[in-house]
Amino acid sequence: MPLVMVMMSLTLLTGLAAALVVGTMTETAVVAGYRYGVEAFYAAEGIVEFGIRDLALAPDWEAVVSGASTSAFVDGPAEGLRQVAGMTVDLAQATADVNGLASSGADGPLRFRLYAYGRFADLAPAVGAPPHIYLCLWVAETTAGLRLVGRAWGPTGAERSIAVSLARVAADDAIGPGGVHVQSWEELR
Repeated sequence: MPLVMVMMSLTLLTGLAAALVVGTMTETAVVAGYRYGVEAFYAAEGIVEFGIRDLALAPDWEAVVSGASTSAFVDGPAEGLRQVAGMTVDLAQATADVNGLASSGADGPLRFRLYAYGRFADLAPAVGAPPHIYLCLWVAETTAGLRLVGRAWGPTGAERSIAVSLARVAADDAIGPGGVHVQSWEELR
């Protein structure tokens, strides 16, 4: 009888230990997913900020919208697949997604064009940006100026998008360089 009780106690303790291990592993995965999501959010904001500064200095937004002028932050042709942190980013599919997600509004359907794209670590090497995040920035023309969509991808499927509306204003009325005013700023979900 004591042997049976010892065996049952041992089985119970083994089950409890296994439950604790599974719970700890799950919690670790949840925290990592959250952390990568936060990194992707701030990286998406970073590419939008880069785009605002880049576009504020651009003399002609028509050239940007038409594709005649592109950003200096590109890592190859504006289509194809990019491998980042064990995942694949399809630039053509991502552009189609942005055109479907962010193109509605007062201006009707917008046509977004990929403007800047590459690894976050290549955009901000001096600050030690994470190498496992990939960034894209799209631009579209609106009646009031430009609409930007910045998106970042990270490990564990983390993906965040920020949309911003810009307008040119007189240099005296602008907040920031080049006579640019941010009209709206939102996270796309």
